[in-house]
Amino acid sequence: MNRDRLRSIPSNKLKIILDIIEASKGKGSDAIMPLLMQANQTMQQQGLSFTPEESALILDLLKEDMSPAEIRKLNMMQSILASYNR
Repeated sequence: MNRDRLRSIPSNKLKIILDIIEASKGKGSDAIMPLLMQANQTMQQQGLSFTPEESALILDLLKEDMSPAEIRKLNMMQSILASYNR
């Protein structure tokens, strides 16, 4: 289902998303934050930004290969970040 959601994303953003997913394989939630920060920097350099829907999709895709404990940690980090953005 998540893979179907990728079809509507522009190719330049899709490449960055796929790079994040590939780089995150086999890594825990602690390694995800630096990958996301690097992707954000790449996006800024290209004058792009992810929509909230695209950001949610990235997190959903990352969670597909995580253990329940890693998903909980990622959800907690996501909640903390959301509280800073309010």
